[in-house]
Amino acid sequence: MKDVNHSLSRLSRGNPGTILLRALLVLAVLAFPVISPQLDPVIQLNDELVAKRFEWAPRNASGHVAFIAIDKHTLDEVGVWPWPRSVYGKVLDKLYGADVGDIFIDIDFSTPSSASEDALLASALAKVGGGVLLPIFRQQKTASSLQTEISRPIPQLLANAWPVFANVAMDADGLVRRFDFGSDFDGRPTPSAASALSGGSRISGSQLIDFSILPNSIPTYSLADILEGKVGSKQLAGRSVVVGASAAELKDTFSVPVYGGLAGPLIHVLAAETQLQNRNLRQIDQTPLNLLFGGALIFGVFYFRSLSMGKTTLVAAALGCGCEAVAFFLQRDLAIVGGTIIPWALLGLAWVLALNERIDLGEMIAAIAKVDARNSRRLMRTIIADSSDGIIAFDADLRISEISDSAKSILEISTGDSLLTIREGLVTQAITEIVGHYDPQRIGIKSKIVEFLKPLDERLAAYEALITLSPLEAIGRPSAKAFGGCIIIRDITARKLYEDKLKWMSEQDELTGLLNRREFLVRIEGRSGIIALLDIERFTSICTTLGREIGDALLKAVASRLASALPDAPLARIDGDMFAILFAEEEGETKNHAERLLHLFEEPVAFNGTLTAVGIRLGIARCGPASAENSLRAAESALDIAKKSSEQWKAFDPEMALQQARTRRLEVDIRAALRNHQFFLMFQPQIDLATQCFVGAEALLRWEHPELGLISPAEFVPIAESSGQICEIGRWVLMQSCAEAARWSHGVISVNVSAIQFERTDLEADVLHALHQSGLAASRLCLELTESAFINDGGGSIAKMVDLRASGITLALDDFGTGYSSMSYLADLPLDKLKIDQSFVRRMIDDPSVHEIVKAIVSIGHGLGMEIVAEGIEGQAEKEALCRLRCETGQGYLFSMPQRSDDMLRQYKLVAPAVIG
Repeated sequence: MKDVNHSLSRLSRGNPGTILLRALLVLAVLAFPVISPQLDPVIQLNDELVAKRFEWAPRNASGHVAFIAIDKHTLDEVGVWPWPRSVYGKVLDKLYGADVGDIFIDIDFSTPSSASEDALLASALAKVGGGVLLPIFRQQKTASSLQTEISRPIPQLLANAWPVFANVAMDADGLVRRFDFGSDFDGRPTPSAASALSGGSRISGSQLIDFSILPNSIPTYSLADILEGKVGSKQLAGRSVVVGASAAELKDTFSVPVYGGLAGPLIHVLAAETQLQNRNLRQIDQTPLNLLFGGALIFGVFYFRSLSMGKTTLVAAALGCGCEAVAFFLQRDLAIVGGTIIPWALLGLAWVLALNERIDLGEMIAAIAKVDARNSRRLMRTIIADSSDGIIAFDADLRISEISDSAKSILEISTGDSLLTIREGLVTQAITEIVGHYDPQRIGIKSKIVEFLKPLDERLAAYEALITLSPLEAIGRPSAKAFGGCIIIRDITARKLYEDKLKWMSEQDELTGLLNRREFLVRIEGRSGIIALLDIERFTSICTTLGREIGDALLKAVASRLASALPDAPLARIDGDMFAILFAEEEGETKNHAERLLHLFEEPVAFNGTLTAVGIRLGIARCGPASAENSLRAAESALDIAKKSSEQWKAFDPEMALQQARTRRLEVDIRAALRNHQFFLMFQPQIDLATQCFVGAEALLRWEHPELGLISPAEFVPIAESSGQICEIGRWVLMQSCAEAARWSHGVISVNVSAIQFERTDLEADVLHALHQSGLAASRLCLELTESAFINDGGGSIAKMVDLRASGITLALDDFGTGYSSMSYLADLPLDKLKIDQSFVRRMIDDPSVHEIVKAIVSIGHGLGMEIVAEGIEGQAEKEALCRLRCETGQGYLFSMPQRSDDMLRQYKLVAPAVIG
């Protein structure tokens, strides 16, 4: 007690300034152990000392885990990357034959490859029989989101493998120091790759990796040698195996303590070895010990006041070295990891406190200032020299005063050089800008960040340079040049690659902002409802004719309309011009959803300052307990049926398979139908609206199947077009139509020409042959073309149309107003007639907007010297309205349904011309 009182009395002796400083130092010694453990500099320095202890006490790997490296030699041998998945199947077969233990393939299999490749790998996994570990990754949903999701192998592969977490987590300084034991996956505790390979039972929490284990002591073999049979059971039997990338071009490398950079799979092996060697590295709370140590130092400073500063310094150094020795042996032998920066700092504060006891306040402050300056300079040089980041210190003249080795290699400059000689233009420009606008008397500290790229080992490395200017104290008058600065250069290549990977795996479609296919399947998995797939008709033709930019703008406009109309439904663009929507099952029946979507696109879509009519087809399927992928495929099957039929939507049901079988049968039967005279023609009269007289008829193709009965042209014509048989059928229709019209006393015969027939056949020769064989006058033949006949090849199509007109026939544009072609086509096309589509005619009475469209079409046609023909007239009101618009010709059920030629001859008293001969 006497000694303690004596020490306390020492604390209160001296002048007020000395006493105050002494009290502050004592307070600092007691407070520092409490507040400093969370400071970044303390953490960084402790981490570096821990790494040094690993380096000073190396140990070999146990050899229980082998690394099969996808190195440059392997890439050269295989020849392509990413590999076909069958290559991994061959690797599994080789390893299975080598009698290895667990096999961990550190490759991302979260997206499907080709069906055959996935099947080969799945077969190999099944053969191995569950001894394969495949990686799953926990990652952010988006770059700006705090929510995470788990990326997993496709179900086909995961069915015969064990999932293990393969995340490699980096500390704030970008280095990997720890590994996770595992986490929850689909509600089940799932180990990490390291835990699974080591056979550990712990599957939660994390632990430091023991980097004293030498990576070069891990049995490592090239995967090419495995495939070639050079490495087999002799080297691998009984060992667990990690297969992963080590080639630099695969960019699967992480920064770690001691070794600088290691391949990701090697980090998993080191983590497994840490557990296999029972290196359960523990970190204990040192605050109580540090407080006790600080208190002992305070007591010692005052109790041994008579000890000289030289001896005091030696004692402090001995204590510090003792702390380091204890920390080294604890880490090496007992796997206890401790920090010694705080004890060193306490020794420093205690040394200053001892100095305060021995010298005057003024002398002490001056000594402290000198020592502090020397220590700061020395510490700065040490930090700069040892830092993994590039660091440059410079003065107001932009001359380099200190520079780290890494900065020298990056910027190719050295101490004493001017910053303006740096070859990286972006860095020099940033320095010039920040210095040019810097006033140390007004601004204080100012920083600027610039990023730049630099070639490194046949790749581009990304760097971030943080330029900071700080005001300095000037002797005498304040000076505008009293400042200093530093540049910290950090390699951000890994971060950039990680950000790019997150962006690539983002859930949103880049063009439309909707979900992509993968995320849509994730969202609807396990949900009940109705999936609708929407496809834009003739989208490929639009892109080909009007350009990809117009196609993209149309996709965005369609996506915007869907998102506005269905704000709560999951929406996705799953492929090209195909969109997917999930409706809740309770929201209505399938038909209601289909009609809702069709109604949504009855009005033209606005984009790029124009209005365009958009035709859509729908495929609909129910989504239930079955996998989301199967439900989506069912909807795709329904959509395919809808696109091949005349209907705008189809709902999937088991009978669709029967319909597809029917389609295949019809495709085969069409070949015999023409040969066996199963096709026949019907004719729908065309009437002069002013005189009510017969002026012609349109030939309509029909098929009487011997077993299936009458088949609609809406069903068999698309089949004939897709198989190319429409060309032969169209030639027959042309011959028969001309022959029938030759029996009439007057009137024009209108024959529809398929776009495929127009493109692939010598139509002019076929027309001349039909006219010659039938004896029909060329002026009595009219060919009806749709816009699809020339939208893909405007110039060539126009030339063919000119040649056809030169033979004396007339040309009509059918279904005008339902396509995408520009109005400018009308001025260029050699047309005689313009046929208004029946969809406009039927709506013109009830819809004033449609009436105006019809009026505009008639006006445009007349302005271009064309005759106007209106289709689908079913009521007297429609006929009268068209008469008022000066439409010349009409056809529809108001006048006559399609009928046989003989019936039409009798109805309109078309007396056949006399035959002379």
